Amino acid sequence: MEKQAVQAHGKASSGRFTRIRQELLDSPVWLCPERALLITEYFRSHDDPSEPMVIRKARALSHLLRNKQVKIFDDELIVGNMGTKRKSALIQPELAGVFMCEELLWMDKRRTTPLLISWPDRMRILLRVIPYWLFRNMNFRAFSGNRFRMLRYVREQLGASAYLINEAGGIGHFLPDYEKMLNLGVTGVLESMQDRSSDLASACRIVCNALTDYAGRLAAEAERRAAAEAGAAKRTELQEIARVLRKVPREPAGSLQEALQSLWITHMAVCLEGLNSAVSFGRIDQYLLPFYEQDISRGEITPEKALELLLCFSAKTTEHLFLLSGRTSEYHGGHLVAQAATVGGMDADGRDAVNGLTGLFLDVMEQAGLRDPNYMARIHAGSPRGYVQRAVEVACRGNAVPGLFCDEAAIASLAAHGYSEREARNFAVVGCVEPTIPGKSFCSTDAALFNLPLCLVLALNRGRRPGSRARLGADTPDPATFTSMEEVIEAFRAQVYFMTERMIRDLQVIERGNRDFHPTPLSSMLVEGCLETGRDVTQGGAVYNSSGVQGVGVADTADSLAAIDEVVFKRKAHTLFEVIDAVKRDFVGRERIRAELLAAPKFGNDLDMPDAYAALVVRIFRDALSRHTSTRGGPYIPGFYSSTCHVGFGSRTEALPSGRKKGAPFAASLGCCNGSDRQGPTALLNSAAKIDARLAPNGYALNLKFDAPLMKGREAKGVMTALVEGFFARGGMEVQLNVLDPAILVEARDNPGRHPGIVVRVAGYCAYFDELPVSVKDEIISRTRIELAQM
Repeated sequence: MEKQAVQAHGKASSGRFTRIRQELLDSPVWLCPERALLITEYFRSHDDPSEPMVIRKARALSHLLRNKQVKIFDDELIVGNMGTKRKSALIQPELAGVFMCEELLWMDKRRTTPLLISWPDRMRILLRVIPYWLFRNMNFRAFSGNRFRMLRYVREQLGASAYLINEAGGIGHFLPDYEKMLNLGVTGVLESMQDRSSDLASACRIVCNALTDYAGRLAAEAERRAAAEAGAAKRTELQEIARVLRKVPREPAGSLQEALQSLWITHMAVCLEGLNSAVSFGRIDQYLLPFYEQDISRGEITPEKALELLLCFSAKTTEHLFLLSGRTSEYHGGHLVAQAATVGGMDADGRDAVNGLTGLFLDVMEQAGLRDPNYMARIHAGSPRGYVQRAVEVACRGNAVPGLFCDEAAIASLAAHGYSEREARNFAVVGCVEPTIPGKSFCSTDAALFNLPLCLVLALNRGRRPGSRARLGADTPDPATFTSMEEVIEAFRAQVYFMTERMIRDLQVIERGNRDFHPTPLSSMLVEGCLETGRDVTQGGAVYNSSGVQGVGVADTADSLAAIDEVVFKRKAHTLFEVIDAVKRDFVGRERIRAELLAAPKFGNDLDMPDAYAALVVRIFRDALSRHTSTRGGPYIPGFYSSTCHVGFGSRTEALPSGRKKGAPFAASLGCCNGSDRQGPTALLNSAAKIDARLAPNGYALNLKFDAPLMKGREAKGVMTALVEGFFARGGMEVQLNVLDPAILVEARDNPGRHPGIVVRVAGYCAYFDELPVSVKDEIISRTRIELAQM
């Protein structure tokens, strides 16, 4: 089985995927008004406010699915369109979409991620959508009892510097039980609900019928196109697509093509129901395997044809994204959707689960070169050697996938936070890097992001930002009285506790808003515990209900603490007052002090002092979150990936005692500060491995960047495999490889459009380099490049 699992199967037999990929790369992204218009139409004209909200939301989704356009694009084998264009940005006006439309009149002219939109569509949004939702969107409804607090919240979030709350735009970020739909079909799911009489069950019946109605309309479109098709081969292909759609998702899938088609339509509907962000596919090589094996045993498919189907499925996932305003793109750069798909690893009994389909998915990752799905490869101590080598080899190809995940570390982290070991072994990745249990959890894994270095700024200024008379944080003691590092740490701890509590108070207003105004019955139907209890996922109906909050700037905080310790308390070269004064001046006229701070030990070099401070920062953040419980009844858990908030937060944060100047980017995710890892990748990985993975149950991202020309030889691949295995053996959880040509990156930055297909790892997710803000492009280029001699 191992040989079958890891061998490369060559390229798909036809040029179909090559054509699809080129069309996707050539097609512009359009701002699609369809979802916004249809949802608005329903609530304006058909809604019955006397019905329970979960029923009203089900009827709204049904109205959308029954009235949205059906399209089948050339060369497709898996069909179903999120929007009206090949690449569509969707609007959720009932959530944060009204605020995201702030650049509507010049959306196609904005500097970052411009979106095309016709003037008639622009006016429909302006005249029909925005007026209806302006005072009915999430922020207004959630804060309806306190307008002053709402205005403060909106003002802070539009230029977030202390924390960024993502749930205001919707939740997404979970693992639906897609396997349930593939094995039961809508008919089987409805039969399983026969004895349930809750409002949620009634809502689920409404969306199930709408799902089959949409598939039927797609089938009719395929039949129409087949009747008009002159070529026999294409006509037969369209007739087969129609046959598949007449069967699934209504009935259980019986082949790989049927399973992929059912999966895609169900995924589409889940994304259209709420926020189409990081709704992820789970252990896709495990639940699709029976369909593949059955097709192979019957002689109905070849590995090459299966590869083509998987490539076509992957292509569909890149056709949609969600609307972000220009200012929000600074925190979430690029057209990110981050639909994770997980392969490999062990099964619930601890046995290796690599199979023949795992190898095919590695081929997909090698060939696709698209931003989604965000593929992750699980690796454990007993993984087949050939599989590990193949996963690393594919990761070195320059397509930014797969990210590599260590089973032992992730399982230990989940088990330490309430999951049974058997359940933890079945984890899959959500979004960027968040390990979660498929079909049982609704974990809102990207609920918020938190600025850790700002807490140190506040600790050194009695809770104020330099130059401000207003106190943002806790009133901690005057740092002039500090005589030890312990006092600095306690002031920092107090600020973290104070600011996390402030963040969670705002976040819980949004949580209650989602619960009261935005239940998601289809999503709830695909999460265990909801139908059983009659509670929607937003009400805490899932078996597991954690919320993930990302700590941003771990290395910057650790380096700053280490610099204070070294320069002030160990060497006594300067007083703490002198260091704080230099920091407040952004080191203008204090360049000598800055040089000494920069020369202090830094995280990422396998040095015990800064590495210990990084571990301490992580633990303090975990402890601060653990004091609170979400409105869904679950814990808040820490993760350490930054999206592009390390740039957004960094641009709004003062200078730091590490020597970092005001406005400079923070370190990305759990990586080191740019340029500070002077001892090569092994030292960086050793530093990261000293952070107990059990303190990061929401995952972390560690991004290594390598020059592409160095990764071409067999020796380099062997070194890379040993590097990854060594990191995992020391307790590391996740690592991702950016194998890039720096000269091409610079050329792509300076000449947008010349290299549209470059995919890069940002901070856990993949994005097209062309679509990132310039500040993020510069940050990626500036990341330390590792040469083979350093490894």
